[in-house]
This record gives sequence, structure tokens and C-alpha cells, in this order.
Amino acid sequence: MDLEILQWINDNWHGNSFFNELFKYITYLGEFGAFWIALGILLLCFKKTRKAGFLVLIALAVDFLIVNVVLKQAVNRTRPYVIDTTLADFVSSIHLRLPTDSSFPSGHSGAAFAACTVLFLYDKKKCWPFLILAALVSFSRIYLCVHFPTDVLAGALIGFAIGLCVWLVYRAIERKRKHV
Repeated sequence: MDLEILQWINDNWHGNSFFNELFKYITYLGEFGAFWIALGILLLCFKKTRKAGFLVLIALAVDFLIVNVVLKQAVNRTRPYVIDTTLADFVSSIHLRLPTDSSFPSGHSGAAFAACTVLFLYDKKKCWPFLILAALVSFSRIYLCVHFPTDVLAGALIGFAIGLCVWLVYRAIERKRKHV
């Protein structure tokens, strides 16, 4: 079913050059976690958001280790465009670099949701633009046919779990420091 979803997107949506360019741009925001790393560094620069920036960077580091170093190597799932060359033709036609690492789980989705979960737990009112961006980055990986939908879902869930764990460890340390 994963491949059929991508084939349906390819058959029905890829004729729209505006969306092709839009999602290509959005996916570039997630390359190497660059946007999220920059955001974490920016948050470090201000005393009011320094903790959030630190926690975002910790969550991103943990996510990178779990998703990119451990899971991608262990699962070693083939990218969808390797299985269906018409998907590779689309990716090439929009001049998007074909990723060469494993497909499962999505690193873009993992990083986006690891950072956004921390931001959501830090300030529920101000995090919505970042959550929307995380969802768009994740969807862009499906739209561009470089990940199966289950890769993206798994990456988002793993990122959420990592962000939550980083936040819970931080809160436990804070509580312990207050009682000492």
C-alpha cells in the first residue's frame, strides 16, 4: 500500500510545477536538520529561550544517533524510487538529489518532530508555526517520493518520543535540583 500511495501522488499531483517547487524548497529546510539546528542555536542566544535551545539541540543529537546511525543501518529499507523507476524519473525531473542512504525511518521527519515536541512542551502557544513546518517537511518527503509514508510516520513518532524523553529527563533533573 505504501508504494501505491506514492504512485497515486505521482500520477495525480506531480504535474503541478508550483507544488513540485514548493515541496522541494520545504524539504530543503529539513536537510541535515539544518533549520532545526539553526533554530536551536538561535534560541540559545537569548536568556529567556536558552533552555529550549539547549533541549532542542540535545533532542536533535539523540534523534540523529537513533534514526541515522542505528535504525537506518539496521533496517536498511530500499528507497521507493529504486523500486519504481517512474518515481526516480520524477525526482530527477525536478533536479532533486536522490538520497543514497536507507529509507526507514525518515530523518527529516524525526528531526522535525524531535525539535517541535521540545518546543511544544516548552511553550504551547508559540510553537504552532514550527509544528506546521514539521508536518510540511514530513509531507514533502512523501510528495517528492523519497520516502514511503510509513518511513515518515515512523520518523515523526520516533522524533516525538525522543523530544518527549529529552523533556522528561530535563524536568526530572530540574525537580531533583530543587530538592537538593
